[in-house]
Amino acid sequence: MTGLPPVTAPVLAEALEALPARLRRKVDDAVVRAGGWPVTGTADGATVRVDEATTVTLVTVDGVVRRAADARCSCLLAPNCLHRMAVLALAPVDDGMPVVDGVPVDDAPLVEDVSPAAGRPVDPAAAADPPAGVAGDAVADAAGSAPAPTGRQRAAADGLWRVGVAVLAAGTVGCGVVLRTALLRAVHEARANGLHRAAASGTRVAAGLRAARDGEPQHRLADLTDDLRELLAVSRRLRGDAPAGDLGALLGTARRAYDPQAGLRLYGLCTVPVVADSGYAGVVTYLADRDGRLWMVADLAPGEAGRAAGAGDATVAVGESGLSHRQLTRAGLVVSGGTASESGRLGAGRSVRAARAAGVGWADEPLAGLWAQPLPDQVRRAFGAVALPLPERTAGADLLFLTVRVLGGHDHTVLVDTDDGAVLTLTVADEHTALPHRANLRLLGQAVGARLRLVGRLDPTRRATVQALAVGPVDGDGPGLTLPENWAGHADLGYDRLHTSQLRTGDGAAVPPPDRIPAPDATVPRPRLGDPALGLLRRQVERVVSGGRAIQALADPTERMLRLARLDLGAHLLAAMGSAARARPRDAFGRLTDDDGQAFAESWLAVAVYEEAASRASAEASWLP
Repeated sequence: MTGLPPVTAPVLAEALEALPARLRRKVDDAVVRAGGWPVTGTADGATVRVDEATTVTLVTVDGVVRRAADARCSCLLAPNCLHRMAVLALAPVDDGMPVVDGVPVDDAPLVEDVSPAAGRPVDPAAAADPPAGVAGDAVADAAGSAPAPTGRQRAAADGLWRVGVAVLAAGTVGCGVVLRTALLRAVHEARANGLHRAAASGTRVAAGLRAARDGEPQHRLADLTDDLRELLAVSRRLRGDAPAGDLGALLGTARRAYDPQAGLRLYGLCTVPVVADSGYAGVVTYLADRDGRLWMVADLAPGEAGRAAGAGDATVAVGESGLSHRQLTRAGLVVSGGTASESGRLGAGRSVRAARAAGVGWADEPLAGLWAQPLPDQVRRAFGAVALPLPERTAGADLLFLTVRVLGGHDHTVLVDTDDGAVLTLTVADEHTALPHRANLRLLGQAVGARLRLVGRLDPTRRATVQALAVGPVDGDGPGLTLPENWAGHADLGYDRLHTSQLRTGDGAAVPPPDRIPAPDATVPRPRLGDPALGLLRRQVERVVSGGRAIQALADPTERMLRLARLDLGAHLLAAMGSAARARPRDAFGRLTDDDGQAFAESWLAVAVYEEAASRASAEASWLP
């Protein structure tokens, strides 16, 4: 069903609570039927026609249904009827996040490391005021010790934790409208009390559960697993009086401050299309200043891959330079009166003045200095960036600048080696067919022996793997890449479409197009797979998210393989999770009683955190020759 206006989480929760218990059990089936009801847009909302005699009317305020009374049904059981509830459940959820320039602030981290997946430029953009009764994000006790969450913040974190425990116990197969609504209500309460990081992860979990339930193509079980781990880990630490770690990082921020910047002379580096799972799409352009520091300009709005494909030609929203993103990546910019966030995102306030300037090639300073950094230093910096909470990452901190030689291609990957002797796997940054990543990478796999400069994003979940974002030729004899002069020496793989005629052999001739897909060269190294024992542990973690606690209770023990791989702690944690899944307490009469599931959730969280840390350490070690 399309055309429905967004609905706030409290409206959805109020409508669900108003239903009698006998009807709550039928909500999921009603939602499936409601998918075929026709929707008619109106000046102040929408009308849904259930049948000849029944309609559901939604009335909006500023484009959003903000009160339960604004959702009305004409049937005899109204307002507590399944028709009304089904329509509200199908509508997109407006979670009340601060929005600047059309982009939710909490979505910025999902695209800013472009990133979950990262989510403005307005001056000033101060942090949101705390709700009534909350004296800021945290309080310190009378003795002056470290700040601790307020009572309301701990209560909100406890609500998120308990809903997260219920989601984990049910799995995606058991999470219907009731659980998702409870999660959205807990997210709303958390955001109202300043738990912005936990609320953002809860929003992503709710979106992932809905995508899994509806069978949407963008659903990724791995992403949902990571988001649920983040939700449980952060909310669990915030429930206590004195959470371990930096409280500010645990709380997150609602809005980033944009500080004035002295005059900036910027040089275009590359432009990357963005398609976020949160429903936002657009483009991010990276720039470098005279000192080699990276900055970014983004254009993100609700949309899909089609919007990202066209956003490269949109005008850059910094000053009045008139440059599009695809032009800026090959030009320069002089900015005065500018503002920027601490992470390096440029603001677009009214006082900003920007003028077009000459750009430089990747082989010229200051851009050439990015490729002069030793590979081990770059890898440590990138892994350090992905280990930080998303709001704390600076622009481009997870990017790698490599000079590589093409060894060959396998399927949709390209094998390359570096001057340091490391063999790396290049993968597509985005699988959407509206973007040319896949076709460009397949063509680069034919340029065996070509030396290239590469801008890529570190993939921390795979061994020695880079998502290729942009490439440029390295001057010299032998096989290589010949680009049009107006491309200024590099190709953005998400926008520029490479052609076979641009590849040259060792004698300078173009590579002829193959009549058929060539068989993989047996002399080319195969992509290195991850640690099989850690892969097994990851499957155990994801299986619980998919099937819930019950599937883990029936799982065969696999600790022996982990112990053979010398992952003794992982084997111990996995065995503890299995025991917690099978534990069924009984009362004094021997009857089964229902526990609250927290022991199982804590054991799953321990396994998930261990697996994430071990996989990251294994991936980082794989970069060394």
